[in-house]
Amino acid sequence: MLKKLLVTIGLLALASLCFIYISRDMLYNYDVTADHNYDFSDKQAIITPLQIENGSLILPEKQAKNKSSFLRVSLSSSLTGKFIRPSVEVSDGVLTEMEFFEHGVAGVRYLNISKFIEKGTLEIHFSGNHASIADGAVELIQFDNISLAGKRVLVLAPHPDDAEIAAFGLYSSHDDVYVVTVTSGDAGPFMYDEIYDDEVTHYLKKGEVRTWNSLTVPMLGGVHPEHILNLGYNDARLKKMASDREFVAAGLYTDISDMDTFRQQNSSSLAAGLKGINNWQSLVANLEYLLGEIKPDIIITPSPKLDMHSDHQYTTHALVEALKNIERHDGHLLLYTNHQAVFNERFPYGDAGATISLPPTPRGSNHFTRLYSHPMTLAQQQGKILALDGQNDLRLGTDFRFPLRAFGQAFETLWADLNGSNESYFRRAIRSNEFFFVVDIEDIYDDEKLGEL
Repeated sequence: MLKKLLVTIGLLALASLCFIYISRDMLYNYDVTADHNYDFSDKQAIITPLQIENGSLILPEKQAKNKSSFLRVSLSSSLTGKFIRPSVEVSDGVLTEMEFFEHGVAGVRYLNISKFIEKGTLEIHFSGNHASIADGAVELIQFDNISLAGKRVLVLAPHPDDAEIAAFGLYSSHDDVYVVTVTSGDAGPFMYDEIYDDEVTHYLKKGEVRTWNSLTVPMLGGVHPEHILNLGYNDARLKKMASDREFVAAGLYTDISDMDTFRQQNSSSLAAGLKGINNWQSLVANLEYLLGEIKPDIIITPSPKLDMHSDHQYTTHALVEALKNIERHDGHLLLYTNHQAVFNERFPYGDAGATISLPPTPRGSNHFTRLYSHPMTLAQQQGKILALDGQNDLRLGTDFRFPLRAFGQAFETLWADLNGSNESYFRRAIRSNEFFFVVDIEDIYDDEKLGEL
């Protein structure tokens, strides 16, 4: 009897391990054992050969400050790393940073050691959890940080919450900032079904609330209301608008195309200059108007190459068209991605508070001139949590009002953590840094570089 019980327990354990292994493997749509290789030969990078010995690295004594610094290393997962998330702890004895990787990781990866270089650390130590870093030759890859001093920053968000997810730490630590959101966010999941039975009523209210979020949450980051605007276009319609420039868009679920439906919530005087109907030409023209009024030096906008959401891609397409129309050549774009195209919606991996480094190698060339890792203190991370919590669409729905539904929400959240599929921005976006690809605006006039964007 005991023997049968032990056999049964053994079979159940084996079955559980197989299930966990398969579920972990399904989390990725790329080969986790392939090198994440970037070609920095044509970038504004300083590359220094170094050596890891016995898990430690001696850094150059004379270190230039104000740089984003990455270490090209060879990483391999242990057997347990196929089941438990692998990570590497980087420490100088005082400062400690964690970086997480794919289950079963192997090959070239990039560690973000920017904070250690900025601090002037001379020796750092690596401790692998379910993974190990190979001793031997490594490369320190550094980029001069983009200067924000005296610069005007425009954060361009496709939807309410995108500005906060990508750049709350940056824009809340800078004085001269504008936040412009392109759409009202009147689509997405039917989150409030227990409140609204009628679909049109639900999505009108959802768009209204999310527009309000986009106009108020940036104030938590110190942005003046006069510098905050929502253009009021419809969620999930930009690609169709771009493909048919005469197409007049309407809400995906409401069939309402009146631009004042959501735009009327604006309080900034800039809203008085917004013109046109709900189509692509109007969007580009309104961006031209805002670029002329705001005159930003730096524009933070989604990466069309790396972000899989069409609204994100076409927000930047519209921006590029507007920049060309007004013949703007100077300044920089800081490209972000909130919906990873090449990998999945779970990148960056691991726990909140960890460091973001280079993502997996994109398909084909991805043009940029520099990388920028914007550091965030613990206090800034805490502030970002509250900013994200101010965005209704990022919270769980209002099912918590009903005991059984609340239990279901809790189970779904727990299960997502257990199986590794947690895509919450409260995990992904609350990090010790924010990460951007830097592009010179001048490069949009180079067809080859533009094609790689």
